Amino acid sequence: MRRSIGVLVAAVALVASGCGGQLGLGLPACDTPVTDPTPVSVLVAQAVPTAQYGPCINSLKLGWDEVELSVESGRAALEIGREFTTFLDVSLTESCDIAGATPVPSGIDDIDRYERITEVSSEIRVKLIPTGERPRIHSLALAGELEGVRVDNRSVTVTVDEDIDFEVRTRVNDALFVNDYVWIVSDLDVEEGTLEMRRTADGEGARGLTVHEALERIEDMTPEVAYEGQWFFVFAGGCITYDFDTGGTVAETVAQDASEAIGFYDNAALLEAGRRAGFELIGD
Repeated sequence: MRRSIGVLVAAVALVASGCGGQLGLGLPACDTPVTDPTPVSVLVAQAVPTAQYGPCINSLKLGWDEVELSVESGRAALEIGREFTTFLDVSLTESCDIAGATPVPSGIDDIDRYERITEVSSEIRVKLIPTGERPRIHSLALAGELEGVRVDNRSVTVTVDEDIDFEVRTRVNDALFVNDYVWIVSDLDVEEGTLEMRRTADGEGARGLTVHEALERIEDMTPEVAYEGQWFFVFAGGCITYDFDTGGTVAETVAQDASEAIGFYDNAALLEAGRRAGFELIGD
């Protein structure tokens, strides 16, 4: 007896358990063998029948409390969110636009991976630039006092540039390439307990700040932790795209969580198993 799964257009809203590891009945689960296909996994596989792989879920992460599966001819997508806001969209399509993306190892021989990501780190980096020997000693002591300090629940790493024989302007510009903020300490700053803060090479910042005032300004000026952009997994007959749009605490772990939670199954093997199981596939 042939089992029909209907027209290839579907949308299923699902709510995760909230404790991770448990999948709703409407989600393609990676731990379900392709030899035992479910209606939803066969439906997803038919979206792009030429694709070598399709997306599946290993487990849901803490905070992944809303998942919506949508399937139509040419595209299957898992929209993952929290509090009614999607932060990750995983889609299977025939092709994808990787212009401007950077190639990275995929870990799978027959899959090419690319990334196009904008990331705001959860770590805030501050470089102290002393202008002479006395400021250098003062800066080293200050860096020790600030060890373990946090701003807006984010760690602050404070280091000291001790190359006091080089021009201050050059040292500041070099430091700004790899640090979020630069604190310049002069002899006058040592006497008055102040510093000059720079954020950009053109001088954005302020003079005469106490350490407390500088940390308060950092809290106001630093953007929220974010992870935005795309991962592309390109293979024979198709592409799987991870589209990230995250901020706050979710952004701090979303890359690792996505790597662990989302997997791939063999699309061709799944479709063949579906035929053997009696599913009526579109085009057959």
